[in-house]
Amino acid sequence: MAGKIKNCPNCGKLYAEIGRKMCPDCYDKELEKEGDVIAYVREHKGAKIPEIVKETGANETMIKRLIREGRFEQVGIKMTYPCEKCGEPIITGKLCQNCQEKIRNDLQATQSKAVAAKQMAKAAAPKPQSKGKGMYSLKNR
Repeated sequence: MAGKIKNCPNCGKLYAEIGRKMCPDCYDKELEKEGDVIAYVREHKGAKIPEIVKETGANETMIKRLIREGRFEQVGIKMTYPCEKCGEPIITGKLCQNCQEKIRNDLQATQSKAVAAKQMAKAAAPKPQSKGKGMYSLKNR
């Protein structure tokens, strides 16, 4: 069964989406470019992402995706890219382990403060006064 008809984000041509997020022609070109990147990295061990971009013409996003997918490790090359927060070398995700833990701890502290503030506000709120039982009052009986 064919996927949705979309415009290729690279060339604008219509194509049936089947999970590749681009038309078959651009996908073939990207596979070829990936091969060029992997060949360059094999020949130039220790090359950094900006150098690979400059020498192969590949975009940085594709190179980071290849690293995250473990494509370089499959051919025996260990590659990293910088954490988006601190710049520490990483091989998966966008943040290093330390930055992830700091964000997690900050979120937990914020959540604890919010829960405590809610409990304090609830305790300080005046209790509603009841005016009697039921819907009717018996004033003059």
